[in-house]
Amino acid sequence: MTGMPAFIATPSPPDLAGVLGELPPEPFSEHFQLCVELVERYAGDWALALAAELALAPALADALSANELAARRGFVPGFVPALQGLLRRLAADGVLAVAGQDGTGAPRYRAVGPWPSEHRAELRAQGLATDPGIAPSLELLDLAGGLYPPLARGEVRGEQVLLGAGHVGLWGEYFSNRHPVYAINNVIAAVAALTRAPAGRFAVLELGAGAGSATEELLARLEQAGRLGDLTRYEVTEPSTFFRRRAERALRSRFPGVPLSFSALDIDLPLDATATAAGEFDLVFAVNVLHVARDLPAALARLRERLAPGGWLVGGECIRLFPGQPIAAEMVFLALEGFVGVELDPERRPEPGFLTPEVWRRLFTGAGLAPVELVPDLERIRDLYPFFNSGAICGRRPL
Repeated sequence: MTGMPAFIATPSPPDLAGVLGELPPEPFSEHFQLCVELVERYAGDWALALAAELALAPALADALSANELAARRGFVPGFVPALQGLLRRLAADGVLAVAGQDGTGAPRYRAVGPWPSEHRAELRAQGLATDPGIAPSLELLDLAGGLYPPLARGEVRGEQVLLGAGHVGLWGEYFSNRHPVYAINNVIAAVAALTRAPAGRFAVLELGAGAGSATEELLARLEQAGRLGDLTRYEVTEPSTFFRRRAERALRSRFPGVPLSFSALDIDLPLDATATAAGEFDLVFAVNVLHVARDLPAALARLRERLAPGGWLVGGECIRLFPGQPIAAEMVFLALEGFVGVELDPERRPEPGFLTPEVWRRLFTGAGLAPVELVPDLERIRDLYPFFNSGAICGRRPL
């Protein structure tokens, strides 16, 4: 398709900076907002392309849920979460309307008019011209988009394609502080953690550090604040040997003399009592890892026990501002069994993946953490700007 006018981001509200709280306003520029919205629009156009390739439109002349649509089109059951994500995206873009519920309470969707054209090539060109740093987001969406048709037919598993050895470098670029659409997660979480670090000496446990981009951001901010010397211990944990070793090389080189240690803790397993005794840490830090816990309430309860009285759990997360809101990154992650194969609960965890502020508050409160604070105040921001999907949930173990 050609002739698409340049994509224009939603105007930033003049009072957005006033609700950022402890966050610096500089990262949340109009340039950053354009990058985020270009990626979201690119995911929307991939949904349009996949709807055509998977022949969804004829079936959606009737009102169907994701399960009903999968059955009608002959898709394997494992494709239903990804299909649900496509339907949400198409509904958010006005291509589908929600038309009741099926017998399980899942929404049914119906086509409401002519299907618009997609303009992925033009959006990709504009995105890379705007900021080449967003390339990892676009490339992962392309990878996931190409995976969906064989995934729907049961010919492949998402892990085989997305997590194959040939894409290790792409994931490293995605979870990087050079990738602006992702790096904002690290910035928010690091600022929130620095604000809540106790005065004087303190110890940190980080979960799911990956290649260490969030660790790097937090240590850099501690360095800027003149507080690296206050660290008595910083335990960096990551179950992947490859990423853990990569993080260790980079962080030891960048921060010599900092008391770093590295281990393979897994959020789904009981924390090793010999390595992380109960009540040992003043700060537990986790960026984009809590939502992948298989039993999230149990994982949060275990993390609370690792905190010293008065210590804080700071979880940086991609956050769904409203129930059912689509988020571009989910198009990738919904194809992974580990992302969707979690224990659900109508109140505490109604769906896999990214959760709303209200659900996060209930989860942290239920784990015995109080007060619970969101950084920034997403419950106010979402009324001003609906694409602010990054935040930190902070909960304190009572004294």
